[in-house]
Amino acid sequence: MRRSFVCIYALTWQILALLMCSTILAQDSERGFIIADIKLAVTNSEAQRKLTESLTYPSSLDKLIELSQGDNLKMIFTIQDKATKSGIQPHQSLLVLSSHQKGSQIPILVKVRETGKARAELYLKSPTTRNLFSGNYSLNLIIGTFSHDNPINYHIGTVKIDIPKTYSAPVKYGPKPEIHHIFNPDQKLPPTFLSYSFVVIVLTPWLFLIGAWIHLGVNVSFLTSELETLPSIIGFLGTLSAIEILFYNYWTHLNIFQTLSWLSGLSALAFFLGQKALSDVQEWRLKGLR
Repeated sequence: MRRSFVCIYALTWQILALLMCSTILAQDSERGFIIADIKLAVTNSEAQRKLTESLTYPSSLDKLIELSQGDNLKMIFTIQDKATKSGIQPHQSLLVLSSHQKGSQIPILVKVRETGKARAELYLKSPTTRNLFSGNYSLNLIIGTFSHDNPINYHIGTVKIDIPKTYSAPVKYGPKPEIHHIFNPDQKLPPTFLSYSFVVIVLTPWLFLIGAWIHLGVNVSFLTSELETLPSIIGFLGTLSAIEILFYNYWTHLNIFQTLSWLSGLSALAFFLGQKALSDVQEWRLKGLR
């Protein structure tokens, strides 16, 4: 009997010791965080201070935070470990403007550094405030992280917004404003005498060629005895004449693409016919014909 009592007594102390260790371990595993050094400021469009307040977590601001068109709401604070007081960087941190009357929420991103320093800003001309209407909004700070327990939903205060509703959503599908094109006037042609001057310049090589033939005394009587060379010579001269006519047509009505397409064919033909004509002329000279 006495031995059984001793065993029960020892087992009871073991159970109590286990419970105490479990409680201590549970308290150590639960790591919370707090918000410190909360400062809130409101400036107008001229950078003049309208409101400057310091808060102590978890107390809220009693008076209204009044915002009008062009105002800037700025909030800075530090997120610290509850036990070590060292700064932490949470996985989620948002300022939320909530209107129970309108049933809408506007999230505002909070930028947090690795040291725990946090900063949030609301500018009433930014795109995020397009859905805001005049009225009272609840301003809450929501912070949560995987490394610490007990996320925070901290009610900072009530924001009273007084802004005119002048924003209208852009039309995504609909008629666009008419586009008016302004075309440059047509290019003016050069004076007539300048055009004739270029015609004379283009025809000048032919005049020199005919003058050289007359001066050298061209003998064409042998062409009747060398009939096989006649097509290449006539074809070469005809191709050169066609190229000159093409340039004239380009000046009058053809465009550059049409001219280049014709010129590529005529140039290749002139090259082969000219090579054949020069070979025939060389044969004439070897035979002593002139």
